[in-house]
Amino acid sequence: MSYCVNCGVELDKSAVKCALCSAPVINPFEPAPETAAMPYSDRLVIPPKVRRRYVAFIISMVMLIPNIVCVVVNALFPSTGPWALYVAASSTLAWTLFVFPFLIKRPHRLVLTTIDTGATLSYVYFFYAFLHEEGWFACLAVPLILMLFVNVFFLLLWASRKKRSWPYIVTAILTEISFYSIFADAAFNRYYNGSISVGVSLIIVLSCASLAVFFITVARNSRLRAWLTRKFFV
Repeated sequence: MSYCVNCGVELDKSAVKCALCSAPVINPFEPAPETAAMPYSDRLVIPPKVRRRYVAFIISMVMLIPNIVCVVVNALFPSTGPWALYVAASSTLAWTLFVFPFLIKRPHRLVLTTIDTGATLSYVYFFYAFLHEEGWFACLAVPLILMLFVNVFFLLLWASRKKRSWPYIVTAILTEISFYSIFADAAFNRYYNGSISVGVSLIIVLSCASLAVFFITVARNSRLRAWLTRKFFV
């Protein structure tokens, strides 16, 4: 039988502290009682994937509220023009590019790239429909966006085939930039001047080619690659 050293009340053998004054039980002749395991954890643990979707949902709600406010204000003052539509379109594109991937359970990079391309085309067409400028959407915007999609698609497909070292990845990106700059230069010249020619893009191609030669040399020289990895933490 034990008694509290502070108030003298009789204690139960399994007591850890006094029920009257909350003084800790100190009895050298009794073994320390084992703390019973709680039937459930008092800490809420959310799996990482569920946490990502939860955060994406919160961000979606945060983005939705100001858009609703803008639409309501614009409806109350129609003389200011349909400016709320531009806000909603920009928010929708940003949500599709940066928030939507976190809501998918198993996002695939190639599928997301296709969705992002469709969202970008829709966003550009939205402004095209309001500006009423003929020709530039079909002759300039669509080819540039689709060519960018093709470049990104093949880059992701190439990188997913097997593990690539960083010099080869940088070289592939530089090659993609060179091809896209030539295509964009030709598209702009065709739209504005009526002739397919290249000019400014040649400077970009020469710069990318010089850098590509350097990175290919790095990729083939293991000692140089190891030195750069240690030096620049790449």
